[in-house]
Amino acid sequence: MIQVKVEGLAVLDKRLKALAEEFGPKAAASPVRSALRKNAKKLQLSAQQHVHVDTGTLKQNIITAAERKPQDGRIEMRVTVRAKAKAYKSSSRTIQKGLVGLEYQHYGPLFYARFLEFGTSKMPAYPFLRPAWDEIKGALPELIRADLAAAIDKTLARLRA
Repeated sequence: MIQVKVEGLAVLDKRLKALAEEFGPKAAASPVRSALRKNAKKLQLSAQQHVHVDTGTLKQNIITAAERKPQDGRIEMRVTVRAKAKAYKSSSRTIQKGLVGLEYQHYGPLFYARFLEFGTSKMPAYPFLRPAWDEIKGALPELIRADLAAAIDKTLARLRA
C-alpha cells in the first residue's frame, strides 16, 4: 500500500477544527472524504486507461473504495480491483443466450489482475496500477490541498445556510 502525506496544511487544519467544533466531527470528515475521493477517482480513471483490455471486465472493476478507521480517525481511499465481478453484461451474445436479467454469477476474486500487473513466468507484465500512480503522484499533494480547501468552503456554506 502506498500512502501520500500532504504537508503544509496548518491553515486548513485550523478550519477543519473550527468546523468540527461548530458542527460536529462528522461535518469535518465530510470535506476530507470528498477531497480524497475526488483524487482517488482521478487515479482510478488513469488506471482504467492503462489497463490491457481483453474482455473489458477488469477495466470495469477497477474501483475506488473508502474505509474509515474509527480507532484513530483516519479515512482511507483505495484504488483497487473489485473482489467480485458481474459475469453477465448486456451484449448481443448474452441477450441472444437469454442471460441478461438473470441473477448474476460471480467470478470470485479477479485474481488475474495481479498476473497482468506483475506478469508470470510465461506472460509478460502489462502494468496498469503502477503507471497510473507514476502519472499522478507528483501533482497529488497539491491537488488534495486545493480540493480540500474548496470542499471546506462548500461544506461551511452548506451548513451555515
